Amino acid sequence: MKRSGILVVLVIIMVTATSFIPKKNALAIEKDGFLHLSILHTNDVHAHLENIPYLHTAIKEIREKDGELLLLDAGDVFSGTLYFNQYLGQADAEFMNKIGYNAMTLGNHEFDKGSKVLAAFIEALSFPVVSSNVEAWDDRYLAPLMRKGIPDRAEGGSIYPAIMQSVKGVKVGIIGLTTEDTAFLSKPGDTIVFRNAEEKAMEEVAHLKGKGVNHIIVLSHLGLSRDKRLAQKVKGIDIIIGGHSHSKLTTPLVYNLQTEPTLIVQANEYGMSLGEVQAVFSDAGVLTSWNGRLIDVLAKDEEGKGVYRPDPWALKRLSQLKKPIEDLKGTVIGFTNVPLNGDRHAVRTTETNLGNLITDAMLEEANQFAPTQVAFQNGGGIRRSIDAGEITLDEILEVLPFGNSLVTLNLSGEEILQALEHSVAKVDEESGQFLQVSGLSFHFDPTRAVGERVSNVKVQGERLDRAKSYRVAVNAFLADGGDGFNVFRDAKENGRITELYLNLYEVISGYLTKHSPVSLKVEGRISEESS
Repeated sequence: MKRSGILVVLVIIMVTATSFIPKKNALAIEKDGFLHLSILHTNDVHAHLENIPYLHTAIKEIREKDGELLLLDAGDVFSGTLYFNQYLGQADAEFMNKIGYNAMTLGNHEFDKGSKVLAAFIEALSFPVVSSNVEAWDDRYLAPLMRKGIPDRAEGGSIYPAIMQSVKGVKVGIIGLTTEDTAFLSKPGDTIVFRNAEEKAMEEVAHLKGKGVNHIIVLSHLGLSRDKRLAQKVKGIDIIIGGHSHSKLTTPLVYNLQTEPTLIVQANEYGMSLGEVQAVFSDAGVLTSWNGRLIDVLAKDEEGKGVYRPDPWALKRLSQLKKPIEDLKGTVIGFTNVPLNGDRHAVRTTETNLGNLITDAMLEEANQFAPTQVAFQNGGGIRRSIDAGEITLDEILEVLPFGNSLVTLNLSGEEILQALEHSVAKVDEESGQFLQVSGLSFHFDPTRAVGERVSNVKVQGERLDRAKSYRVAVNAFLADGGDGFNVFRDAKENGRITELYLNLYEVISGYLTKHSPVSLKVEGRISEESS
């Protein structure tokens, strides 16, 4: 999440300028004539179904107090655990249908397995998908699900740019936005186009206003920094429910406080938290007061017991879904003497011992085919840490959940330098493009201009030669230009690629089997030096 002083200021504004809305007042369009709207929201669940029984209980308890609330998701249901590897989103759809979501938008990871898998997931949903800036009219599988315009009544299993929901007799508009970076963050294919999010949001706000809708919610899978821009640039949005940056916003951020307020909320990740917003609107659709919070659905009381007991149906169904993959999950493939650090912040900003393990394994495997000097792994592809002790296949699959294969590229020293500059270009935003490395070391200065931050690059202990050709092991995602690495994509398109036809989890598993126990350390491969 991008660090910003704005956050502190806005939280202070929120505390001083808003008031808590008691739940007992959110049950109707009150005698004051204003709309009292309750919203529950999730984002970036990433197939962590183990948390769903607790999430369902929390949702049900709040619904008992307000039966007309909206339940919304801001994308990235796909990818992250063995449940997704096994069921390709069908299990997630079943749970979402059961608890009664009203709408979701598409995250970038919804495209990880291509449009056929995504279409099958959407077809299984009993509620609509909204994404105004995704155009899939030429895609074989998604085109039949695409709908134009805003319907009076949205159907499940369809994709709309925006929809209307009637809540307590009032029309509420819901717009969906998906990050344009999906084109290189995932595998959408050439037939799917991602339009500018702000421009499409403006169009859909105008369309909704034209239909007399004055209460507008955006489901945004753009990330917090983009949501802040959206709130400032696009007039008419009341609430932005965010995703993509996995931000843990314990209270709403507030923009346009002196005119027509816009709230930004986001509910962390993995279904561990449930976001709740209670908002009061004037009859003109202007927010007059609000409250928002995050509910920790895994919280424990003073006695160590769960505050939310798991929902019986969800728990039983989860147990059934576990059976086909239980044996696979428990397979021990290695041992580590030290914890392996895959913390999201760490792998996107600095060298970690888990990053070293992954890239060392990639480099060793690539050397089995031909001499290879360097290995790169994007930090955004590393999704969890590993505790000291036994390492199971399940843990490796959760560390590297995206099914990437190992390839090698022939790159010049100049191209390696370009890649390193791109790696640290957005380090202050904790971007997933930050590279973990093997066979290479470098310094970078985040205070310098983008493109001029990297220095003292060494390959196998020798100073980088910009004119020399090196063989570099990367994952297939990076070779396709993922995370904006055009320099890798260009090398692939120029024929300087060798496919090794090995999945990364196989590579890491084989390395651990061979070298366990491991005691990986941070070695100074990546050094941050500010001027």
